[in-house]
Amino acid sequence: MRKINIKDILLDIDIVQLLNSNNIKKTIYIDIDGNVYDNKEDTTNKAIIYENLEFDKFSHISEAKALANEIFTAYKPVMLGTTCKIKPLNNWQNIIDLNKNEMLYFDHQSDGVEIFEDKELEEYGWQATPLEIKYRELSDFIENNCDGTLLFYDNEIQFSGFAIINDIVKVREQVKEFIITKAKENISEKLVELDDDDVIEALEFFNIEE
Repeated sequence: MRKINIKDILLDIDIVQLLNSNNIKKTIYIDIDGNVYDNKEDTTNKAIIYENLEFDKFSHISEAKALANEIFTAYKPVMLGTTCKIKPLNNWQNIIDLNKNEMLYFDHQSDGVEIFEDKELEEYGWQATPLEIKYRELSDFIENNCDGTLLFYDNEIQFSGFAIINDIVKVREQVKEFIITKAKENISEKLVELDDDDVIEALEFFNIEE
C-alpha cells in the first residue's frame, strides 16, 4: 500500500487548465497526485483532496490568480506563473470528509481503527476479535500487504489517517487468509479459550478446525 503523509505534500495545479474549463465543467475533483477530474466515477479508489460541485459558477473569472485565490482559499494558494501551489494539509479535516465514502477505515491516534466500512470485512473483524486478533493487526496487515493508499497526517504528536483500497474482493480474501493463519498460531500458543462460545462461533465462521 502506498503510504502518504499529507504534511509532506505540496501540489502544483495548472490554473490555465482550470481556467479553460471553468465555463464548461460543472464539477472538478483533484486527487492527492494533483490529477484533475470532472467525473466522480473517475475518482473511485483515489484519495481526493479537492472537490467543487459548482465550478461553472466561476466562469466569470478570466484571470488565473483570481481563480486560484477564489477556489483554493482553504489551501492558501501560491501562484508561480500559471502554476498554483497548494498544501493539502491546510484543509485536512475537510479532506477526511471528502473521502468518507471511499475509505475502508479511519485511523485515529486515540481511538485507532474501530470499524471497517465494508460489511464483509467488518464481519471478519468482529469474528476475529474472540480469536485474539485485533483491528490494529488487521489494519497493519492491510497497509503492509494490500494495494491501495493510506493518506495520513503524522507530526509525531498527532496522528490521523484513512485507507482506500483498490480491490475489495482481493482484500477480503487476503484478510480472511491472514485471520485463519493468525488464529491457528494463537491457538497453538494457547492464547484462545477454546470453550468460549464466541470463540466456537468464530472458529465455525472461518472453518477453522482445532
